[in-house]
Amino acid sequence: MKTQNPRLRFQIEKGVFLLGIQRAQGVTEKRSTAPIFSNVLLEGTTQGSGSKGQGEFKGQISIVATDLEIGIKGTYPARVHSEGGIAVSGKKLHEIIRELPEGEVDISVEDGKFLMIKSGNSFFKVAGSNKEDFPAFPEMSEENMVTIDSSIYREMIKKTLFAVADAEARQALNGALLEIEQEGDKRARIRMVATDGHRMALCERWVEISQTAKQIILPKKTLLELRKFLEVNEGIKTGLGEKQISFKGEDVYLTSRLIEGNYPNYKQVIPPKGEQIVRINRTHFMDVVRRVSVMSREKTRAILVEFSAGKAIFRARDPEIGEASEDIAIDYKGPGLTIGLNYQYLLDALESMEDEEVMMEMQTSLSPCVLKQESDPNSLSIVMPMRVQEME
Repeated sequence: MKTQNPRLRFQIEKGVFLLGIQRAQGVTEKRSTAPIFSNVLLEGTTQGSGSKGQGEFKGQISIVATDLEIGIKGTYPARVHSEGGIAVSGKKLHEIIRELPEGEVDISVEDGKFLMIKSGNSFFKVAGSNKEDFPAFPEMSEENMVTIDSSIYREMIKKTLFAVADAEARQALNGALLEIEQEGDKRARIRMVATDGHRMALCERWVEISQTAKQIILPKKTLLELRKFLEVNEGIKTGLGEKQISFKGEDVYLTSRLIEGNYPNYKQVIPPKGEQIVRINRTHFMDVVRRVSVMSREKTRAILVEFSAGKAIFRARDPEIGEASEDIAIDYKGPGLTIGLNYQYLLDALESMEDEEVMMEMQTSLSPCVLKQESDPNSLSIVMPMRVQEME
């Protein structure tokens, strides 16, 4: 027989509560066949300090969401009168709290299965579930974690996320490879790689940590949630398990299962330094690609780029609609070279960069096109070329 939820009751600022619910929203399953995965778990404890000026009551609440693949737990200051917990619809709770006026919100649990929400003259009664029905949230001991600056993760995600596959049959490609290679007692090389089979992105950095060599695959959903998490946390504690990774910030804890399987040998995809090197203004490059791509076939997204000394001509053609072309000045002194590329892959790679000038390295019209920037030699993007018949 299940025990009844203790009568949870607390007050919390609307803005703080809404932030916590919004953080959990990315994890809750919107179309889950099991309703519990569309819920968030609210728990209150009298331990911890509430916000200044909130009287004699102290405490904090936690907001937890999980789909069994990824979970997030945030803790927030509140005036907790009595401890307890309840699971309620994350979507409905978000809709309610979002519309409330600014100020303090009064939350309580009635009969162990209803969440009562009061704010000013507004009152809501929301059906919930026993907290014991909510999946357990795994947390790793901080003793087994290492601290990595959030800027490292931010850069790596920005420079690789776009190349992660969507719903690829090869499960390993639905995530990004995270490699850690120890270099010395307290220094390690950390590398993130993503590919969907048509393009690849790589970013590596060095961090001052002591960590045994690891190779793990992070799901795309985890990367998306981690990116949000990094916006408000600087020093991130990272814990690596055999089948799980955990990230701990100041008030948020993110945990995720890892994708099992072997990641492709990405190193064999990286070509030797290209004989033909083009230097081109990144902004102008992107502008021309966007304009010309309007006339590209929607099915192939292909454009043709003709390189010659000092100039590149961009062309796109759809036999049923028409064609477009535009030329741009470039820094190139090699022989004539024509290559077909997916314009969206080009734009994704260029948008992940910051330099005013970028480099394109190629061997032939059928060899991989490598995009780099001088300020960050430890990152690159590769776009595989398209054959002429693929563009028709």
